[in-house]
Amino acid sequence: MSRSRAEILGISDGLLWVIGNSDEENALLDPLPEGVTAVSDKPDDEAVSAAIVVLDDDETLAGDLDDALPQLGSIPSVWATFRTDRRELSLEMITNALADYGWSVEAQLDIGAGWSALRLNPN
Repeated sequence: MSRSRAEILGISDGLLWVIGNSDEENALLDPLPEGVTAVSDKPDDEAVSAAIVVLDDDETLAGDLDDALPQLGSIPSVWATFRTDRRELSLEMITNALADYGWSVEAQLDIGAGWSALRLNPN
């Protein structure tokens, strides 16, 4: 049996905050491992174990990061995902934009079906 994308990213339990709003983005990590609950809005009263920021294209990159990154510093596991089978966004663009916010890429993983995941680290 193959591992799910969430398992590849080390997400095995707790609350997962998925920052993205299309059905494809929200289903990116399905099926979730037992013990993982995904939410699209950050809860005020519960600790978030992991967060996934789904990046769409170069035109919305700065806005997506500006909205998400200030809220992610205390979350233990932060990932950004993007489509590698499209030319609208590249690893170089993402890395440069992250540096502007004081974040860096710790690791990159291919999670299949044209998607890549970047483990993010606040500097």
